[in-house]
Amino acid sequence: MKKKLLITGGEGFLGGRLAQYYQERFSVTAVGHSDLDIGEEKAVRKLVLDLHPDIVLHCAAISNTGTCEEQPVLSERINKNGTIYLAQACKETGSRLIFMSSDQIYAGSRTLTPNKESEEVPLVNVYGTHKRQAEKSVMEILPDAVCLRLPWLYDIPRAGLKTNSNLVCTLINALVNQQPVTFPVHDYRGITWVWDVVAHMESAMELPGGVYNFGGESSWSAYEIGVFFMKLLRQGMETELLIEDGKRYADCPRNLTMDSGKLKKCGIAFPETKSGLQIFYEKNKEMIESLIL
Repeated sequence: MKKKLLITGGEGFLGGRLAQYYQERFSVTAVGHSDLDIGEEKAVRKLVLDLHPDIVLHCAAISNTGTCEEQPVLSERINKNGTIYLAQACKETGSRLIFMSSDQIYAGSRTLTPNKESEEVPLVNVYGTHKRQAEKSVMEILPDAVCLRLPWLYDIPRAGLKTNSNLVCTLINALVNQQPVTFPVHDYRGITWVWDVVAHMESAMELPGGVYNFGGESSWSAYEIGVFFMKLLRQGMETELLIEDGKRYADCPRNLTMDSGKLKKCGIAFPETKSGLQIFYEKNKEMIESLIL
């Protein structure tokens, strides 16, 4: 008999892809915000108790950091409280909870070395704060739960699946529309192809309880990543469409890069950001070219 898999945020960028990928291996129930208000405790508890899933992949979130800054009450209700309600329900049913957290927890890092899960970094934005608070509550309620700190994920548009605002789409649109885009040179981060996260999720279900950085490593700035991918799109040619932003984060460079050593010890490894982009481009070259032409 197939294990029951509940996916919250099932209409979203990651949740929709997880539901599609695992529909043959699991008995999948994917719920979106139209099906479930994750901030409503009674509704969350009823869903979990009625379904009694073996595993819950919690992807539902207000992930736009700007929205969270503008509406902190909403962010707390969904990103923090909703996660707590889900953890409490999972404790009742004995379901394994895999919580999608974020590299935004590291936004207050004061170093330029890759961030480790064990480091306590100052929390400087609403989204990262609520994700970190949710992690702590989850681990208190369910010590066997897994919290995955995800980097910025990317993909190209695919039929029937949601497309988010991501670096790859931004650069493709810039090339198609010949509209310059600006990227900061003092913003260091890794980015990861969403399908790599999806493919590794089954292994994540078997991880020991705890918090894990779950994505590709990087030492690059957002601008450097942009230049690299734009050169792939332009077959190595230089491009005038990328503009350096040297002012943003100049006083205090932002470092969202992640050390994945803990994850690697568990047998899960992601391509480094540059290699991941190269692999992504080669696997999707025809589709990418059809978008550009």
